[in-house]
Amino acid sequence: MTMHILLIEHKNLAASKSLVSDLENQDFQVTVAHTPETAAEKTQLLWPDLIIFNSASSDLKLPSFQKAINNISLNIPHIVVGDETRLLDRVNTDTVFIAPGNPQQLTQTIKQVTAKQQDRFLRFPNLIVDCQQRQVLHQAECFHLTPKTYTLLRLLIDYQDKDLSRKAIMKHVWETDYMGDTRTLDVHIRWLREKIENDPSHPQRLITIRGVGYRFITHPE
Repeated sequence: MTMHILLIEHKNLAASKSLVSDLENQDFQVTVAHTPETAAEKTQLLWPDLIIFNSASSDLKLPSFQKAINNISLNIPHIVVGDETRLLDRVNTDTVFIAPGNPQQLTQTIKQVTAKQQDRFLRFPNLIVDCQQRQVLHQAECFHLTPKTYTLLRLLIDYQDKDLSRKAIMKHVWETDYMGDTRTLDVHIRWLREKIENDPSHPQRLITIRGVGYRFITHPE
């Protein structure tokens, strides 16, 4: 799955100092922000896998950016490209520094920093699932999920574009073979649809398969 990176660098940075090309050449999906307000907005709208601060040739006022981003409470890992001795007292204690001008080191550091974040975000058209904090982003709105609702969604995603029987769902999510009353399942399906469908009354992503169960559609019409 393509990694999404939010790159923060000075608006007037020379092309030779920009990291956009280096990152895109590694097949990363790159979004650029130039101000703390824009960085916070794009973090909230995109849920990037990683944030990179490019301070190679300018002072980005890193505390302002980090404060704005931290207010989103997503705990996205980040890397600072710049002089550690010059910037160390201005950033979070868990900041990872690398020296500028070394694309190979940057790529290696990205892999190391995001190793524990692999598969945190599951991305679909107009929908992102945060598997770490059990929440979804749909139509620019964040919804938190209960443990059962999240387990149900993950099961449906694991079997995306395939029919999943009500019996299999009850067994996996509620650990029961009893099928006498599945209203609890119906209620959880409705709750999910309210969070991931454009029109919950006419679902396109989480559809009912009559006589069987449900199916999660990866690319709804």
